[in-house]
Amino acid sequence: MAKNVARGSLLGMIGQGWQMAAAFALYALLARHLGPVLFGRWRIVLSLLAWFEVFITSAMVKAATKAIGERPRDAADLSRAAYVGQAIVAAVVFLGVQLAALPIARLLSNAALAPLIRIAALDIPSFAMLMIASSIVLGAQRYERQAVAWIIYASAKVGLIALFVLAGFSLPGALVGNALSSIVGFAVMQSRMGRGSMRPAQLAQLARGLLLASGPFLALSLVEGVGQNVDLWLVSGLVPSTVSVGLYASAVVLAEVPVFLFLGLDRVIFASVTRARAEGDCEGADRNTTAAIRTAVMVTVLAIAVAASVGRQVIELVYSSAYAGAALPLVLLMVAAMGRTVQAACGEVLMAQGRGRSALGILAATVLLEVGAIAILTVRFGLVGAAAGTGVGAIVAALWSGFALRSSTGWRPVATLGRSVCAAAVVGGGLALLAPGPLLLLFAVPMAAVAYVVFLRVIGEFSAQDISAMRASVGR
Repeated sequence: MAKNVARGSLLGMIGQGWQMAAAFALYALLARHLGPVLFGRWRIVLSLLAWFEVFITSAMVKAATKAIGERPRDAADLSRAAYVGQAIVAAVVFLGVQLAALPIARLLSNAALAPLIRIAALDIPSFAMLMIASSIVLGAQRYERQAVAWIIYASAKVGLIALFVLAGFSLPGALVGNALSSIVGFAVMQSRMGRGSMRPAQLAQLARGLLLASGPFLALSLVEGVGQNVDLWLVSGLVPSTVSVGLYASAVVLAEVPVFLFLGLDRVIFASVTRARAEGDCEGADRNTTAAIRTAVMVTVLAIAVAASVGRQVIELVYSSAYAGAALPLVLLMVAAMGRTVQAACGEVLMAQGRGRSALGILAATVLLEVGAIAILTVRFGLVGAAAGTGVGAIVAALWSGFALRSSTGWRPVATLGRSVCAAAVVGGGLALLAPGPLLLLFAVPMAAVAYVVFLRVIGEFSAQDISAMRASVGR
C-alpha cells in the first residue's frame, strides 16, 4: 500500500503540475491580451465560480471517495448514488448562481460582473460530473487514470479558452471555453461502474445518505473557499482603482501555484488515510500524514524564497512589465500560500480521521481573523496591507492545524521547516545575487530547485525511508 500511495501522490502532483504549467501559459496570454482591468475581472469571476463550485467539489465528492474507500465491495452502487446526488446539487447551485449574480456584482461594486458570472456558471453541471467521476476513480485508487484525465482536462481548457479569446470573444468567450473543457474532462475521466444490485428506490436512499454525510466536508470547504478568495473580493470592494485590482489579481494567481499544485496530493492523502484507517493501519496513516505535511512545507518554503528573490522577474515573464507593481504583494501572498497549503493537507487528514468539528472550528476562527486583518490593513496600506492580512490568517491556520495533528506527526514537520528555511535562504540568496532576467529564469529557477533538494539531502532532511518511498513512487 505504501508504494501505491507514494506513486499516487507523485502522479497526482504531476497532474497538478501540468495544469499549473498550462495555466501559466494561459494567464500569460490573457494578461497581455486583456490588460490589467479585464484580467482583474476574469480573476474575480473565476474566484466566485470556484467558491460556488465548492458545493460540487467537496460535498458529494468527498463523501463518495470516503465511502468507496471504506466499502469497496459496494463501489458500483455507491457510484450510481453519487451521480444522482451530484446531479441534484449541481442543478440547485446553477440556479442559485443565476439568481445571485447581480446582487453579488453590486456587492463587489462592479455591476458589469453580473453577466460574466452567469456565463461562468455554465461550467457547473459538467464540472460536477467531472468531479464525481474523479472521486470514484480515487476511491478505487486508480491514480494513473486520474492523473492522465486531469492532464487532458487542463490541456483542453487552455486550448479552448485561448481559441475563443483569440477569435475575438474576450471574457465571455473565455468563460464558455472553460465550461466546454469540463465536458472533455468528464468524457476522459468517467469509467465503467460495474453492475449494481440496488433498485432505484434504494439508490435514492443511498444518495440521500451520502448527501447527509457530505455536510461536514461541505462546511469545511465553504469556509476554506472564503479564506482563499476573500482578499481579492475585499480588494475589489475597497480599492477604487480597477488597475490596482488587476495587479493584485495577478499576484494572487502566482501565489496560488503551491496551493494548486498540492490539490493532487490532498486528494491522494485523504483517500490513503481513509483506506489505511479502515484497514487498521494507523501507523501507516500517520506516516502518510507526516510525509504530506513535510512535502508541503519543503515546496512552499522554496516558493517563498523564489518570490522574494526574483518575484519581479517572474511577474514580467508571465504577465509583462505592466504588472511589476504586484511584486511586493506577491511575496506576502506566497507566505499565505504556505499557510494555506499546510492547513489544507492537515484539514484533509482531520476529515479522514473523522475530526470534522476540529477542522471546521480551526478554519472558521482563522478565516474570521483573516477577514478582519484584511479589511483593516487594506484601508490603511492598500494592496500590501491586503496581502499581509491574508498571510496572518493563513499562517495561524497552519500552525493551529499542525498542532491538532501533533499526535500523528510529532515534531518532524517542525524540523523540516527549520532545514527548509536554511536551504531556501542559501538558494534564494544565490538567485538574488544572480539577478537573472525574465527569460533566464526558465533555467535559473529549475536549477535552484535542484540545488535546494540537494542541500536538504546534505543536511539530513531525507531519511532512508524517504528515499525508499521516492523510489517506490517511480516504480524502482
